[in-house]
Amino acid sequence: MDTLSFARPALGPDATARAAADFARTGHVRAPGVLPMAEAEALHGWLTGDAPFVRVLNQADKVWDLDAQALASLGTERSAALTQAVHAQARDGFQYIYDALRVSDDPATRTARALPVDRLVAAFNTRPWLDLFRTLTGEPAIRMVDGQATRYLPGHFLTGHDDDVAGKDRVAAYVLNLTPHWRTEWGGLLLFHDAPITGGVPGPDDVTFGLSPRFNALHLFKVPQRHSVSLVAPFAGAPRLSITGWLRR
Repeated sequence: MDTLSFARPALGPDATARAAADFARTGHVRAPGVLPMAEAEALHGWLTGDAPFVRVLNQADKVWDLDAQALASLGTERSAALTQAVHAQARDGFQYIYDALRVSDDPATRTARALPVDRLVAAFNTRPWLDLFRTLTGEPAIRMVDGQATRYLPGHFLTGHDDDVAGKDRVAAYVLNLTPHWRTEWGGLLLFHDAPITGGVPGPDDVTFGLSPRFNALHLFKVPQRHSVSLVAPFAGAPRLSITGWLRR
């Protein structure tokens, strides 16, 4: 793991040009093979092994981070009550529950911790990757990339939102999928919703399209766009693993 540098993207010039054209036309692009395969496989191995994930969830405006010890201390009754509260808020509001490993925006903090995900996000903030992101999005003002590792287990989900947060200057969101095998029936789909009908009347919130995780594929989409991650099924055969974040001005 100490040899992982993620120094350069593996996307060639022809693939980059095609992806940039797709993004300009649709506001979306999924570029396969963005990391060298050996690096993608090593990162997947770390995410399924030593990565120190914590459970993250929101309750109204408060965000909770629960490590393994905190989860164990809940006990059966409190754990069931927490699940009920999460489901109650998800019914009609914004709610998420999944495992995450956040990466600092501070370069010195990333260097000091030096986990593989820190090194990847640090690499994303170097010229070869920033140039790729600027080319793909057509936005030369991108100056930084933030990120986190995520792990969705059975029962995890993220309800609809559009990533438009004041002061963040987000150009596009990215999802680097790192699950080698995934079936659509397992859920965990990245879903894009139709915009509400104008004139104050709520729209049908239909799904425009959805994407199943694909190993070592980078999906970029413009901000804002309403999207969600569907519930991971109880029979899913693997965790849904990814590195996610935003390209920012």
